[in-house]
Amino acid sequence: MNIPITFFFCILFSSACISQPAEQIKTLNTKLAKGETTISQILSDPVYMSLHSLTPFRDIIKQNAKAEKIKLNIDAEPGTKITVKGLIFDRSGKPLANKLVYVYQTSSEGWYSDTAPHILKNEGDRRHARLFGYFKTNATGNFEFYTVKPSGYPNSSLPAHIHIEIAMDDNSNFISELLFDDDPRLIGEIRARSIQEKFFIVKNTGTVTAPVYEYVIKPVN
Repeated sequence: MNIPITFFFCILFSSACISQPAEQIKTLNTKLAKGETTISQILSDPVYMSLHSLTPFRDIIKQNAKAEKIKLNIDAEPGTKITVKGLIFDRSGKPLANKLVYVYQTSSEGWYSDTAPHILKNEGDRRHARLFGYFKTNATGNFEFYTVKPSGYPNSSLPAHIHIEIAMDDNSNFISELLFDDDPRLIGEIRARSIQEKFFIVKNTGTVTAPVYEYVIKPVN
């Protein structure tokens, strides 16, 4: 008698564990739709950090994206807190208004996951990076978000970067990287290659303790 009862409770407990994230995501989606919370509040809340790698969670962030300043990290996230600003133009040179932007990055130790530098499944880092965000450009093509300054991958010479994907007017996606002029790895051949690949490199326009990086993004064909 004990074996079936124990088995039943194991199954019941497992089902609850599986359904809990789904219920959390459903509740968050409802709250976002009703304006009872914001994307910043969700992404910067440590309670929901375990959801960040899940596709359904990322989908509700994407679906509820709008033109607003967002925060990608919790307050306790290690690293230098930075502000990233941008102005995006379309391929004809006009400000790109009300378009979806996706960003994702490593932590201050160069990791996309909280347990390893890279995520080895289903496009890995791109689809599951812990530090990510969706937002839209405003009416003048501008955006702004707050995060921690990433680091380059461990045991690599690649410089720190933030991946950015922009939905263009022609229904294509423009994909590039945002780099930092003060990155010690961004020198010599690596800098030359980054420029050749048309990545965006800017200087800190803020302070040492509160850096601000402002990008002008003009996609090229």
